[in-house]
Amino acid sequence: MAGTGHYFLTIAYSQAPAAVVSPFNYTQLIGAAILGFLVFHESPDLWTWVGAAVIIGSGLYIGYRERVRYRRTVSASS
Repeated sequence: MAGTGHYFLTIAYSQAPAAVVSPFNYTQLIGAAILGFLVFHESPDLWTWVGAAVIIGSGLYIGYRERVRYRRTVSASS
């Protein structure tokens, strides 16, 4: 499954800018937390969730800003 996921990630990076694709990698945090709970019966503490929220939020913001910047570039060149 990891090989298939990596293959699709490589395809995604070839089709879109890294700033757009990278925020989707942060969903791995959610999967790791779920697997940690199911396999090791370990639940993340508050600071883990705060850190994950900061990482995910910053990635989404970067993706949003890149999209806005791209639209401005396209409309300025038209």
